[in-house]
Amino acid sequence: MSKRLILVLTLAFVFGMTFAAYAEVQNIKVSGDLLTSTVSRQMFGLGGSSSVSGDKKSDTENIIATQARLRVDADLTDNVMATVRLINERNWEGETNASTDIDVDLAYVALKEFLYSPLSVTVGRQEIRLGNALIVGKAGTYATNVLNGLPSDLSLRKAFDAITAVLNYDPLVITGLYAKIDGSNRTLSSDTRSENNDTNLWGVDAAYDFGRRGARAEAYYLRKNGDATTATSSSPATTSDKDVVINVIGGILSATPIENLKASAEFAYQYGDMGNASPKKRAYAVQAMADYTFAKVKYTPALGVSYTYLSGDKDSSDNKDKAWDRMYYDQALNNITYAILPFSNMEVFNFKGSVKPKEDITLAANVGLYRLAQKGASTLTGVNVDSNGNTYGNDSNQYTMDSNKRDLGTALDLTATYDYTEDVQFALTGGMFKAGKAFAESNRTTATQVVGSMKVTF
Repeated sequence: MSKRLILVLTLAFVFGMTFAAYAEVQNIKVSGDLLTSTVSRQMFGLGGSSSVSGDKKSDTENIIATQARLRVDADLTDNVMATVRLINERNWEGETNASTDIDVDLAYVALKEFLYSPLSVTVGRQEIRLGNALIVGKAGTYATNVLNGLPSDLSLRKAFDAITAVLNYDPLVITGLYAKIDGSNRTLSSDTRSENNDTNLWGVDAAYDFGRRGARAEAYYLRKNGDATTATSSSPATTSDKDVVINVIGGILSATPIENLKASAEFAYQYGDMGNASPKKRAYAVQAMADYTFAKVKYTPALGVSYTYLSGDKDSSDNKDKAWDRMYYDQALNNITYAILPFSNMEVFNFKGSVKPKEDITLAANVGLYRLAQKGASTLTGVNVDSNGNTYGNDSNQYTMDSNKRDLGTALDLTATYDYTEDVQFALTGGMFKAGKAFAESNRTTATQVVGSMKVTF
């Protein structure tokens, strides 16, 4: 019965869209992509006995998965556009009602020249990316069941439920944003009342394009507030419970100082209140990148280097929490470390290179050297929770550490891509992470991964 109902609703939706296209829509575009991948993972628990099966943390995982997206962009009246994108992500373990579920990935309306010529407003589920996505790029608020067995670090879902406003005073562009990350109530201990205790993200970003050699400056301020308590019916919250409030201020400078050389540097500082009886947040991040392409050399070789520093908390007994909060980042410095290491308390050097032996073939390598920013912890928790502490996968791994060491390990990614046509691309990626001496011997092993994929866009 449910499948018949879904079919009827789908036909009604298509008919409605067709009718609207004749009645009101000036232009409509349908596009999408289909990604099929085989994933083989070994030793993601790094050999420890505390590893948890399932999701991206399992020691051994072999799956075939399909990720399908269908997008409709409609130009309505002048300066009014609507976008809807549907998504399904699942592995091939078997077909169920859940695994064939279609979810809303994007759903927003864009209003250009809204009330004022330079102003554009976008309302609804949309992707938001600030700078190099060190702070904001992926919401990560999905539940486990919508991924249907797909490792959450491989998900294509990034969108926020948000309102963004852009003031374009070329060459100055100012962006304001508000996103609802999580909505919830908490019961007060004084009586049976409850109060709203949502997690919200506010921000403003200003970017100025100098117009010479790609020089660009960007500054931003972000504020995240959320629940500092985990109230239950037996232990309700009190009216004096404080929310977690994290403020982020930062800036990015980028330029092309010489032809084919792209460089950028970013600094961000976090401050705020971590809730009742908790220290004040005082953390910072630094990131610098440089990439050079030998455009006139045979095989078009390219080289890149980057440095990332995310502060850690050296002394948990003082009144300051200096560990970087990963916010809503969308950076995979290396593939396996993105899946198993928290984006905090680390110092990373990346060295990249690529060549094109043929016009449609690209070979690339990425080496990452990882160290703890601050040593001293006896355990390290994996990354299987979002920045609000809400799990969107199975339980995280707990890695046993050597509190006297800082060497986290070495990562390597090797990738080959083949552009079969303009619309079809094949890719094969092999990766490894060799755990360093900062891990105890029980967790000091090597994790490996092989991913083969075919992507079709239309």
